Amino acid sequence: MTLTQLLPTVARLSHQDKLRLIHFLLLAVAREEGCSLETTDPEHILLDKLASTDAVVWSPQADELAVQALSDLLTTAQANA
Repeated sequence: MTLTQLLPTVARLSHQDKLRLIHFLLLAVAREEGCSLETTDPEHILLDKLASTDAVVWSPQADELAVQALSDLLTTAQANA
């Protein structure tokens, strides 16, 4: 299968599955280069955590309290200017 054939399928993956694919590809490329990122050494704890956790992305744009706090801050800054 070529990359061109594969890309539409990758685009339909869920966010979490895309992150898993990135992790899989990172490990595969590292193995091809003669490196092993699959280790329990403290240096590689981040990769171990990535493999075992769900990715959560937070944005203030999706949090009503954060949006209100930023709006209040801007209003106060404008009033004091």
